[in-house]
Amino acid sequence: MAQVLYRKYRPRSFSEIVGQQHVVTTLQNAIRADEIAHAYLFSGPRGTGKTTVARILTKVLNCTDSEKDGVCLSCHVCKEVEGGNFMDLIEIDAASNRGIDDVRELKETVRVGPSYGNYKVYLVDEAHMLTKEASNALLKMLEEPPSHAIFILATTEPHKLLPTIISRTQRFDFRFLTADEIKARLVKLLKQEKKKLENEVLDLIVVSSGGSLRDAESILGKILSLENPNTQEVRNVLGYIGIEEISQLVKIILENKKDDALGYINKLLQEGTDLEQFVTNTIEYMRKILFLKLSPKSEKLIADNLTKQELDLIKEQVDLLTEKKIYGIIRQLLNASQDIKYSPIPQLPLELAVVEIMGES
Repeated sequence: MAQVLYRKYRPRSFSEIVGQQHVVTTLQNAIRADEIAHAYLFSGPRGTGKTTVARILTKVLNCTDSEKDGVCLSCHVCKEVEGGNFMDLIEIDAASNRGIDDVRELKETVRVGPSYGNYKVYLVDEAHMLTKEASNALLKMLEEPPSHAIFILATTEPHKLLPTIISRTQRFDFRFLTADEIKARLVKLLKQEKKKLENEVLDLIVVSSGGSLRDAESILGKILSLENPNTQEVRNVLGYIGIEEISQLVKIILENKKDDALGYINKLLQEGTDLEQFVTNTIEYMRKILFLKLSPKSEKLIADNLTKQELDLIKEQVDLLTEKKIYGIIRQLLNASQDIKYSPIPQLPLELAVVEIMGES
């Protein structure tokens, strides 16, 4: 069975990490200074490299044939970490092992030293999912950790962790990647795979990834399984809701054409558009318009993950909308986004929102 791209080309060393240089640099400096923390908190959105960096850090700390802050990638430690077989790296999925008994079992193993590495590393993924009792038990271990144990807590929701746990860790915040960073990575993978894609298709993948490199690589793998994919085929496969479709609805609203608006919404539904996602994307579209309306300088803030053509479409409609109208549209769409989940008629909340918007002064 062929490996998915994000696994096949998972970074093997710090030098291969994309977009998290602030994390990598700080960790490398600490390793050079021999200032290894006993507990780390890796927080940030999914698919941005938290688990990958944790595994690389494990390799660096235990590699038997490397420079001070590097990895050889050929010793038994490096190979076993990459293969998921390294005995001194214990990975725990807190989403499914979240109870007090699981943490008590972990506490027993922490006392035992590493099998043949320098450190025994405990990687707790989705750490915020631990129960209150399990979190308190983990806190006890963090308060008095043995010298050979290092804890790495990875989470997408750090605010759900006990403040006392956070205070006993060295925190690193991972960020979404920029469009340029993701696109450069995809171009590199295409060269390694000896494949080619249209530039427009790459742009679609970047936008659809939402800043997650793992999602971008997963989408790329899906697209490469198609035979000679073109832009429209990729849009269909991704269920992509483009800026063009959203700006068309906004244009109809600005023209105050209720019949056209209702017809357009039902046309989207007939074409298989996920209306819930369409409303969410439209809210984000209006948010970008609001930013530009309040300050033209905010263009840099909203430009990530947008093509030049998409950014131009948004800028065209900024001057046609007042701040009051923008606020009104966002409020109505937020209401629709809540109602659409439970509506027996999927399009009704959006229809009502659009009618209300056009009825506002």
